[in-house]
Amino acid sequence: MSPKHKKPSTGNVQEASRWLAFARGDIETARAFLGSAAVPNRNTAYMAQQAAEKAIKAVILLDNLAFEMTHDLAALQAQAPPDFSNVASTMDLAWLADIETMARYPDEGDTVNGDDAERAVGIANAILTAAARHFVGRGVDETTITAG
Repeated sequence: MSPKHKKPSTGNVQEASRWLAFARGDIETARAFLGSAAVPNRNTAYMAQQAAEKAIKAVILLDNLAFEMTHDLAALQAQAPPDFSNVASTMDLAWLADIETMARYPDEGDTVNGDDAERAVGIANAILTAAARHFVGRGVDETTITAG
């Protein structure tokens, strides 16, 4: 079975901006969860991974490129424009993608600890910062981007 792909639209700047806005919402959720005794560490890590994934997809869409619908961050990074300077290493991207899978399932989710959650948020923050720089580099005022 071939992988599903997300195709760009004629309104690629608006679509990409919405993806970036959703990524920002996810990282804000992860930050709010971080260190909360009421929220499992796996939920924090999951939201951080989602933020990173959506930010990379936003960059791809901004350049009007299609991407494979995957949670594999290293695979997504490989589909990003060559000038996207994502500071996360391939190893960090693979780890963050793995933590997302761990966070979803009971047999592994309870192994995500506070250090993992902090690391996940840190990696996602770096990716969002790089994505925002990419938007600015393409002439998009990313400070005006909202989810609405």
